[in-house]
Amino acid sequence: MNTPFPLKSLANFGMPQLFNIEQLTLPEGKSKVEISVPHVKGLKVVISNISKTFMFRAVFKGKKISTTLGKYPEVSLQQAISMVDNYQLMLSKGINPLEEKARIENIPTLLAFFNKTYLPMAQLNKKSWKDDVSRFKNHIEPTLGHIQLTQITAAMLSDLMLEIKTEDRANATVNRTRALLSSMFNVAFEREIIDQSPMSRVKKLIEQNQIERYLDEDELKRLMYVLAHPNVHNIDNQVIVGIVEMLLLTGARKGEVLNLKWADLDENNHLWKLNENKSGKPRIIQLNSQAQQIIRKMSRKYLYVFANPKTGLPFNDIRKTFQKILEASQIENFRIHDLRHNFASMAVNNGCDIYVVQHLLGHASPTTTQRYAHLRQDTLRNASEMLAERINSARPNL
Repeated sequence: MNTPFPLKSLANFGMPQLFNIEQLTLPEGKSKVEISVPHVKGLKVVISNISKTFMFRAVFKGKKISTTLGKYPEVSLQQAISMVDNYQLMLSKGINPLEEKARIENIPTLLAFFNKTYLPMAQLNKKSWKDDVSRFKNHIEPTLGHIQLTQITAAMLSDLMLEIKTEDRANATVNRTRALLSSMFNVAFEREIIDQSPMSRVKKLIEQNQIERYLDEDELKRLMYVLAHPNVHNIDNQVIVGIVEMLLLTGARKGEVLNLKWADLDENNHLWKLNENKSGKPRIIQLNSQAQQIIRKMSRKYLYVFANPKTGLPFNDIRKTFQKILEASQIENFRIHDLRHNFASMAVNNGCDIYVVQHLLGHASPTTTQRYAHLRQDTLRNASEMLAERINSARPNL
């Protein structure tokens, strides 16, 4: 609006003084002139042939400071006064408003912080950093990537968790994204970019991890048939077929098999040396004869045993082919990680001690192994019958 703006202080005769920036003109013979806005300490208007610019000038600890607030009319007089009031408030608290302004402007967006600060740290300390990249790009960046860290609230983050959940994602997926954000904000707190993490008020979802899912005898037979005859079912990626067989026969993690290198194998002693794994400790996997046969079928042209022939590097995603294998085997509701679960369950069902299963799976603690040790109902029934017979044998003859 071009109407005069009433300033806070009263002029003579008790009337509010009016300041009309539209009426300010450049004196004849001058190329530039600076005018103080009445009754607004520190606010100036610099008039030139081409523009009217708001400036803030003050003294902080004996030194003159100044900054441009913006050009009129992009910045209104009211907005300029509001900015100056805020600067004066900071001065009264012993804060340099220009340094505070620079600090705020330099606070990174979530995207910039992820790329420049968090990701380099994760690459050094986390084997699963690529999962962080995928989660950030797929679930976080589209919604919050452009927002400065200090502007992100607990409400925004809770809304994001709800948004991910409504995309028909599992609670575990939501929680992994929450964990990534929590780690990021913890790093930001340690770097003194934020005063506290907003993630502390974002609740974790309950995960139903204890789902018993393993292959019954018929499913296992159908799966083994498809793996032995993939071409019959139009499954032409023999390397991924080998990966699935390796997962089924060793109980190894998907990432461990995908990243297996020829240099990790002691073929004479049939050993697989894992220098890094999820627990962070090295371990050795004893390769059974069937796993050895699968490995011998793979090309030695590449650094990796199960390399993608197109790149020579590990596959990024094997889910599409795995799903074709499941469909051909008529198996439903089965994930890649369930192959590891199935391995552990079969080991327990075939009499392996929980300590043995723990070391087959590479768990640091037997407590972790317990979640895989789901006995089949017929195994439990047979055990119950055996115990009943032992007890009954002690019954006296009447």
